[in-house]
Amino acid sequence: MIAYPDVQNRAQAELDAVVGRTRTPNFDDVPHLPYINAMVKEVLRWRTVGPLGIPRRTLEDDWYEGYFIPKNTIVIANVWALHHDQDVYGPDVGDFNPSRFLIDNEEPRRPSQGDIKKEGHFSFGFGKRVCVGRHVANNSLFINIAICLWALNIR
Repeated sequence: MIAYPDVQNRAQAELDAVVGRTRTPNFDDVPHLPYINAMVKEVLRWRTVGPLGIPRRTLEDDWYEGYFIPKNTIVIANVWALHHDQDVYGPDVGDFNPSRFLIDNEEPRRPSQGDIKKEGHFSFGFGKRVCVGRHVANNSLFINIAICLWALNIR
C-alpha cells in the first residue's frame, strides 16, 4: 500500500461507501466490495505463493504445440510466467493493479480455465486437482485486506 497509495485510497473509499465507520467489514460484504475482491486476485497474481506450481506427470504420450511429451514426463507449470503474460494481463504486469480484474467495477475480467475461471489467475493450480483450500485462502485474504484498510492508513 505504501508503493501504491492510489490503490489504498480507492479501496478505502469503497469500504467507506459500503461498510461505513460504525462497524467492521464482514463476509456479508463480499458481494458489495468488488475492488477488495480484485485486490485479493491481484495479490495472488502479482506475487504468487508458488511461482512454479505443483509438478505433474503425464499419463500418456502427448503433443503440445509441436513438442512431443512422452508418457511419465514430469511437467511443471511456470505460474509466475503465466501471471506476467502481457497478452493476458496487459503491459503493466509488473505493477500492482487490481483494476485489471474489473469491468465496470463489478465483473471479473481475464478468466483462466475450467472450475477456477472466476479466479483470474493460476495460483491454486489447474484442473480437477486444484487446491482444495482456495476458498479459505481467498476468504482469509479478503477479510484481512478489508479490515486492515478499514481500520488503518498505511504510510
